[in-house]
Amino acid sequence: MEEIHYLIENELEIIQDDRFFKFGTDSVLLANFVELRRGDKVIDLGTGSGVIPLLLAYKNNNVKVTGVEIQVEAADLAKRNVEFNNLEKDIKIINADLCSLESELEAGSFDVVVSNPPYLPVEGGKMKENDYIAIARHEIHAKLEDVVAAAARLLKYGGHFFLVHRAERLTEVIETLAQYNCQAKELRLVQARRDKEADIFMLKAKKGANPGLRIKPVLIIYQDNSSEYTAELKEIYGQK
Repeated sequence: MEEIHYLIENELEIIQDDRFFKFGTDSVLLANFVELRRGDKVIDLGTGSGVIPLLLAYKNNNVKVTGVEIQVEAADLAKRNVEFNNLEKDIKIINADLCSLESELEAGSFDVVVSNPPYLPVEGGKMKENDYIAIARHEIHAKLEDVVAAAARLLKYGGHFFLVHRAERLTEVIETLAQYNCQAKELRLVQARRDKEADIFMLKAKKGANPGLRIKPVLIIYQDNSSEYTAELKEIYGQK
């Protein structure tokens, strides 16, 4: 069943289908974490329903965003979301495998790469999710190294790669980036509440850079023990 929800209150909407993986706070936070300049060419690897391209095109002037999605039905939904928000001149959706983009996109053709990749390694046994959701959550079609390799190939020298991932895989992410000549440059941990451990992190890496990592203040999602967003989260979602 399809539903329409606000991405930005009273401004930006998204169609969601309950057959597919529904976007979470991590995608919204990542889109807010991304830094763009006028004229940047941006690509989102594993775009799903298109939430990150929608937010980037909405929040930034004069940028061109490409979203890549391997699942045909999800890519079609992303295209509909682009059209629904009248952002066709700023966003292009490609139905393709991010591991096989050589024939689709030239190396070094993007200023910025963004990705909210599958977080979970494939484990033995049957997965509980349907195929659509399993592909979004588990490294079935693309492992971490596949995503990093694709990002490094697509980035211009000096370009930036922004991604979000599970906190427990931080070391693996930084090491994999370094293998592909991308140095982690800026890190922000995300906690549900002040007294909880970080669940996820957002990372900015730069192709061809020297080592040197800045750590930003932790982002807190909820106020104390309540279900109310912090002031920063409300601002990100456009809430008053």
